[in-house]
Order: sequence, then structure tokens, then C-alpha cells
Amino acid sequence: MPAKLRNVLTYLVFPLILAVAVFVGAFFYFKPGAGYTAPPPPNFPFEALTVTRAADGPSGFVDQPPANPRRGIVAVDAAHRNGFREVELTALLSRITNRGHAVEFLGDFRPASAAGSPLGEGLSRADGLIIIGPRDTYSASEIAAVQEFVEQGGRVLLVADPTRSHQVNSIAAPLGLEFQPDYLYSQDDYDINFQHIVVREFQPDPLTVGLNAVILYTAGSIKTAGSPLASPGAATQSSLLADLSDVAPIATGENRNVVALSDLTVLVPPHNSFVDNDQLVSNLADFLTGGQRQFTLADFPYFFKQDVEILLGEPSLIDTGTALKSALADMQVPSRLAQREDPAVDTIFLGFYDNAGRVSSYLQANGIVVNDALSVPSAPEISTDDSGVITLHRSGDRSVLVALAQTEETLSTIVEYLIQDKFRDGLVNENVGVYKE
Repeated sequence: MPAKLRNVLTYLVFPLILAVAVFVGAFFYFKPGAGYTAPPPPNFPFEALTVTRAADGPSGFVDQPPANPRRGIVAVDAAHRNGFREVELTALLSRITNRGHAVEFLGDFRPASAAGSPLGEGLSRADGLIIIGPRDTYSASEIAAVQEFVEQGGRVLLVADPTRSHQVNSIAAPLGLEFQPDYLYSQDDYDINFQHIVVREFQPDPLTVGLNAVILYTAGSIKTAGSPLASPGAATQSSLLADLSDVAPIATGENRNVVALSDLTVLVPPHNSFVDNDQLVSNLADFLTGGQRQFTLADFPYFFKQDVEILLGEPSLIDTGTALKSALADMQVPSRLAQREDPAVDTIFLGFYDNAGRVSSYLQANGIVVNDALSVPSAPEISTDDSGVITLHRSGDRSVLVALAQTEETLSTIVEYLIQDKFRDGLVNENVGVYKE
């Protein structure tokens, strides 16, 4: 056979024979009843999955923030590759700002740097904390910071969504909560899709005031050492759990300052606008901004929740008082110089030891005595020469900060320590700091 003809057979005929063989083999392999068995279809009747049962349109809800909102900060964790976009929180964050609180994002949605997490420092300024879908686990120091924040009265909202990967249990578990890896669905009480469950059973709580029905669009289950706030209902089932009696899609933690929600979508426009979902969003905003966080001196100036009056022990301290007033403005804390004390207003008193009598009640409350020497708790007596003291007294919603020194120069230095955030080096306890030139 000529070589040219052999080449034609090699490049044309043999590949054709091979293709036919593969086709015939595949036909018989995938022939029904042969090597492949399709999985059974879901047991959901088609007609039951296409009927709208609950939401007919927006509810017409109008948010009603308090007439006299308290100033504060709600922090949003963005230091653990959190799985959400800022635009998804438009409804919730706008309600928070309507209640007088600023919103501060901690981090840039990337892993915390080796130098440390911004979470601990950010919590020193905050009254509330929102944690949504963290994809990185929390370190031991971060967990301790959040636990201390809660113990001080800070409010925490934990949100996860079954449709988005997360490691939220690394922070939820230490707070007495566990998000389950399931999703909830109903073949009876739902909106459009069987996973859009309607929740109608709520426990009495400020977070459930005004709720008759809430649609959760991608809900999962939460086990809690605290209290369930919403029950999924008899018609609701879990993709994983056979018994839903001890789980809930909304719950408090072991401490009621912690609330968990296993559905992000309910917060996201336009889903927040159906049935009583908007009421739930407003209730969450009230929760995050309504706590009584116990601040310490180390949290300066964020314990001031209203405009501050600056009182001077002597007229000669006008420059020092003006410098502090300017610095507070840069920190978003409005203040003014005043002639006399208003017992209903946040106050800073700047003076000499000779002026201690004017603020004796605040000094005594923190165990400070000014005589020939300066006496403070947990420290030996200190000479009043070239020394100064700062103390914080809190009563109800009012904060009074007192700074005293022997000389104007020393007092000016102490105020600079406050402005430059160096005062923490002199703290002897949570409400007293002592400084020596």
C-alpha cells in the first residue's frame, strides 16, 4: 500500500472508528436501567410551590425614632472578611442614625492584620456592635473583648445566613448561641417560595413589640442558652433537624444584651418592607442604641452622651479650657465653656488642687483625698508638687470628668495627655489616673 494512502487511513479512518466506539459505549452505559440512576425529585408538589400566601405588597410602615435621641456609636465588624455589602444594611443603619448614633465600620472586609484586630479598640467607643457573616474565626483576645463589652452593657447583634458561608459560631458559641447548618422551609405558610417562611409566634420582648407576622427569606435555626424570641411554627420544617422545639430563627444569648438572627435577607431592601419586617428592623435599631453601656475613664471621650459644659476653677485656665473644647470638637463631642455647674449636664471641671472643694463629692466617690498630699486608691500618697489627677464619675446618664493639678503648666500637660490619647499610661483603676511631671 502506498505510504500516502496509509497516512490518509491513519488520520481519517481510525479516529472515526474510535469516535463511533465511544458513542456506542456511552449510549449503553447511560441507557435507562444501566449504569446511572438519577436522584429522586424533591417531594414538593409543584402547585404548592408557586402560590403566594403572605405578602401582598409593602406594609406602609413609618419608623418613629425617639424625640430626644442619645448620642452614641454602633460599630459594624468588617475585620473578618464579613460576607455582606454595606448597601444591604441601608434600612438598619439609617434607623440607627435616626436614633442619634453614628455608625463606624471596624476594618476593611479583609483579614485582621498581624498587628492586631481593630475590634478591641473600636469597642471602647461603641454602645452597640453588629457582626454579620464573618468568614474568619475570632481570636481569643477578640472573644474576650466582646464578652467584656457585653458584660459592660454593650449590645451585640449576630447575623448569619444559610446561603452564605460563615464562621459566626466562633463568636456566637462563647455568647451562648449556636447557628445550625440548616435552612427552614414550609409547604404551608410561606411567601412565593417554600423557603420564604412566615413566622407568627413571638415571645413577649421589646424586640418583638408590634410583630404579628414576619417573613424570613433564607432562615436557619439557632440553638440558644438564652431565650427564643420567635418560633418557626408547626408548619415549618428543617433541612437538617427533625425536632425544632429547642431552636429558633431569632433568639437572645445567655446574656440578653446579645441577639441572634439567622437571616440577613430580612434586613435588605426591599425585603424589609413586607408585613412586619420593617417593625423588626426598627426594633433591632432600638435594641442596638438603647443599652446602658458602662464606660470607664479609658473610654474618653465616648462616655459623654450629650453636649459637655467645661467649668474652670480659675479664670487663668481659659487657654487650657479652650484647647480642650477645640479638641473635643475634633472628636465630634460638642462642648461649651460655662460659669456654673448644671447637675443635669455632662461636665468637665479643670482646676487646681485649691479648687478641690468645688468637686469634693466626685473626688470622694472615687476615694480621692486632696490635702497636703494626694491620696488615691491602690497607690501610696503622692506629693502635690508637679502632680495631677483625673477622675471620672458617672451617675445615670450623666458623666463628670475632673482634672486637677498643682500648677497651670501641669494641668495643661494633663489635658494634652487626654487630647493625644496618652492618659491611659497613668490609670490606677478604671476611673482614676495619676500623673507626675
